[in-house]
Amino acid sequence: MKKSLLAFVIASLFVVTACDNKTKSKLREAEQKMAQLDMENKKLHAELSKPRDFPALQVEIVELFSKKGEVKYPKKAYEIDSSKISVTATTAKTGVEWLDQLLLQKLYHDYLSAEEKKMAAGKVITQDEVITFLNQVYDKSEAAVKDPEDRVHGYESSVNTYYVGQRNHIVSFTQFFSSYSGGAHGVYHTNYLNIDINKKAIITLNDLVKMDKLAELEKILWNKYLALKTNEKGEMAELLTEKKDFFVPENFYFTANGMSFVYPIYTLTTYSEGEAELFVDFYDLKGLLNADYFPTKKDGFELNPTEF
Repeated sequence: MKKSLLAFVIASLFVVTACDNKTKSKLREAEQKMAQLDMENKKLHAELSKPRDFPALQVEIVELFSKKGEVKYPKKAYEIDSSKISVTATTAKTGVEWLDQLLLQKLYHDYLSAEEKKMAAGKVITQDEVITFLNQVYDKSEAAVKDPEDRVHGYESSVNTYYVGQRNHIVSFTQFFSSYSGGAHGVYHTNYLNIDINKKAIITLNDLVKMDKLAELEKILWNKYLALKTNEKGEMAELLTEKKDFFVPENFYFTANGMSFVYPIYTLTTYSEGEAELFVDFYDLKGLLNADYFPTKKDGFELNPTEF
């Protein structure tokens, strides 16, 4: 009896030991898999954190849309007898698909109302859709000028895209919009598009400026505006905008030495004076901009001892 019991105990120990070894083996396998997954995750994170490879741009400005026509009116004394219509647009071909798409999207959105922009947000627009839209703009313009009792001098709408250049991960373009629908003169504005190639997105004011420094930047720009409206004799012209209505614009561009903040016509200046540009050098912007968009010594900043 005792021998049988002893044999059972010994056998049980072998079973327990075998099970324990099997469990330990499974734990080791699980730990190895966890370690491998952790390494792969870190590798993936490192890859995503690296600046994306971006080709040297070979930009070609191409015609996107061009349609012109003329409406003839019945002869009438002291009245114009025809009205010209023109709708044209150019865009950029960069060889980078997402960049071409972004430029096309911005061009299209500029024609939309605030409500229409909300509805179009996140929707990918194709070149064919933009061409169809611009064709509709032309047709509506043609219909508007056909009334012989309301003769207008013409209708013109154009947008021209230009490539400005690249600094590190920032690529810059402009889109110049101009339109005329009768009256003494037309209207125009320039959109400055500064694109972060790492984020594949346009740099907004919120991206550019530290939020707790926005008021400080506004103060600097206000003083620049006062200086703009002051002549050599120290006399100040009439201000079109009061301090309470002054703001930091979403429209800006980078230069070698600083930034220009651009205001639409009639905001700070008259039509004849054009779009107002208030320039602030990088030394005055130090500490106000987010690090991603502020120049470093690699860009030559603070390396020139004669700069101040």
